[in-house]
Amino acid sequence: MSVQLNVQGLSRHFGGIRAVDEVSFSTAPGQITGVIGPNGAGKTTLFNLIAGTTKPSAGVVTLDGAAITGRPAAALARQGVVRTFQMTHVFAGHTVLENLYRAALFRQFPSPWSLFNPWGVRRGREEAARQAEQALALIGLESVANEQADSLAYGLQKILGVGMALTAMPRLLLMDEPAAGLNPVETVAMADLIERIHASGIDVVVVEHDMGLVMRLCQKLVVLVNGRLLAEGPTAQVRQDPRVIEAYLGADLDKEPGLEPAVEARAAQNGTGRSASVSTAGQGAPKVNKPVPMLEIKDLSVSYGAVRALDKVSFAVEEASVCAVIGANGAGKSTLMKAISGLVPVAEGEIRLEGQPIQDLSAERRVTLGIALSPEGRRLFPELTVRENLLMGAYLRKDQADITVDLERIYAYFPRLLEREQSQGRHLSGGEQQMCAIGRALMSRPRLLLLDEPSLGLAPAVTLEVARAIRQISQDGTTIVLVEQNARLALKLSQHAVVLETGRLSLSGHSRDIMNNPQIAAAYLGHAGESSHHA
Repeated sequence: MSVQLNVQGLSRHFGGIRAVDEVSFSTAPGQITGVIGPNGAGKTTLFNLIAGTTKPSAGVVTLDGAAITGRPAAALARQGVVRTFQMTHVFAGHTVLENLYRAALFRQFPSPWSLFNPWGVRRGREEAARQAEQALALIGLESVANEQADSLAYGLQKILGVGMALTAMPRLLLMDEPAAGLNPVETVAMADLIERIHASGIDVVVVEHDMGLVMRLCQKLVVLVNGRLLAEGPTAQVRQDPRVIEAYLGADLDKEPGLEPAVEARAAQNGTGRSASVSTAGQGAPKVNKPVPMLEIKDLSVSYGAVRALDKVSFAVEEASVCAVIGANGAGKSTLMKAISGLVPVAEGEIRLEGQPIQDLSAERRVTLGIALSPEGRRLFPELTVRENLLMGAYLRKDQADITVDLERIYAYFPRLLEREQSQGRHLSGGEQQMCAIGRALMSRPRLLLLDEPSLGLAPAVTLEVARAIRQISQDGTTIVLVEQNARLALKLSQHAVVLETGRLSLSGHSRDIMNNPQIAAAYLGHAGESSHHA
């Protein structure tokens, strides 16, 4: 029943963006293949091209030597290629078994015309019932077969979603982030299910951010970076590939001038800091009062429906310092930034700004208190000029003279923006857009600046230019929380760092101590001991 998928020169262009660029690889029959890569690597687009939900710009996909390039998903399913989706949608008000039966029934009667044959309808219903029972046994949900599907825990709903795909009797199952949103216990259950599916004779290709799961399951890895194939081969070999490690952790920046490791934050920089005060109250030696952190996160949890994106995360950020937040894709980094800035509600816990709780305040109110976010993806106004985009960051301010002074300060940080001052946002390069996004955030005069993936998609030279500006902004006294896929860069720029894994805090401390900690590589590429036992 095993099959071989072969991809040759597959490309997909969206305008001038090469989301997937001449990617070639093959799967080995009887193996689980993992497709991995950092943010923006093109994994989802590649998956959509193979699964038939997106048509390629160029290239060929074959299954056991037969071309399937660009065929619609329904036609591919009839050939045995079926996919699951990151988010599971069940039929509310129906039992687990009824959900499986409905999925199987749909595949028995793909068009209304198939319902005009009474004998065929009866036979199709019997076959759908058989497939539903078979899928139920494989996913192991017999004990909840008669429970309402939408009343199940999210992890069980994810397993049910896989079961619904299995009713199509696939030969090759394409799984899109099966562990997304699962807690550790649910992740283990999902891994067990994938191994059972594989043992039943179904080949699996999985796109997944949980590297521990990938290392456990996959015998072969395909690594994408910026839409291109970086590496392909056995899991243990790819995991040790220096190019893969660099793609996830970033290049070594030791020799770059202006990017020496950050020193501990100093108080009273440019008049913005607060020195620690000395108390002589009571008897004995004077006591130094520890300053209140600029930002304090206490047992913070954030959920998207049934998905727990952050789970009891706690850490503090000192004034006039840089705190790096690092971790693999899907770790919860961007959710953390949105929670601090007020863009997503908090399920549990506290967010304190200089000791005052702000978790219940609106995003607009947090801006007035001194919090500014430069979001992942830049989010500029494409029809506005650079100057107009920057001034949007000062929308709530009335001090016109100081606004002019701050504009000059932004242009000093990013001289390119002065050269492009009258250019529309849509005409800027990616690096220029990133500079403008950071500058717009600074125009609100924040005390706390949140930078979400500032180097994403930038060329190395532009990354260094942005990094040096971030260093200068920090030295000028602005407190920064930096989410950055390039872990080495983030640790160079910061004094303290926290590491997130699947929504939980796994490590925190001084950046200089974390720099060479083996847990960092494990957070991005999985633990060495987790490599697949099938290899």
